[in-house]
Amino acid sequence: PVPEAGLGLRMPRQPRSSERAFLSLQLEYEGASAVQLRFLRLLSGRAAQQVSYACRPRATHGRPQPAKAIRFLADSRERSYAATLPGCVLDNDSSLTDTIFHFATEELALLPLRDLAVFHNGDASHQFGFTVGPVCFS
Repeated sequence: PVPEAGLGLRMPRQPRSSERAFLSLQLEYEGASAVQLRFLRLLSGRAAQQVSYACRPRATHGRPQPAKAIRFLADSRERSYAATLPGCVLDNDSSLTDTIFHFATEELALLPLRDLAVFHNGDASHQFGFTVGPVCFS
């Protein structure tokens, strides 16, 4: 498999009150050169990758976090995928909420993912993070 991604963080400017803010994370895969990816694609028929989103609301707020929009950019940089991240809710079972996105394709130029952007309303009262898993070619 191609190693897990390192995250390059790009912070946007502060949004105006009528705008939505976004956070963009450019993904880098150390040790996976363009030549190595080309050979993996030539010898494979399928690729899969998983991204996990975890969030934790502040205990003092306890109110649900509004849903966020997220976009994933494919390796070809010609296609992106949109999804909605559920709001974060503080419950009695756990202080952490996880959402898992699983990408599996026979279009091998789409993986690994290269960028993800989260669009939100500027509410900084909740913590969230991503774990980008390795790409598996088979």
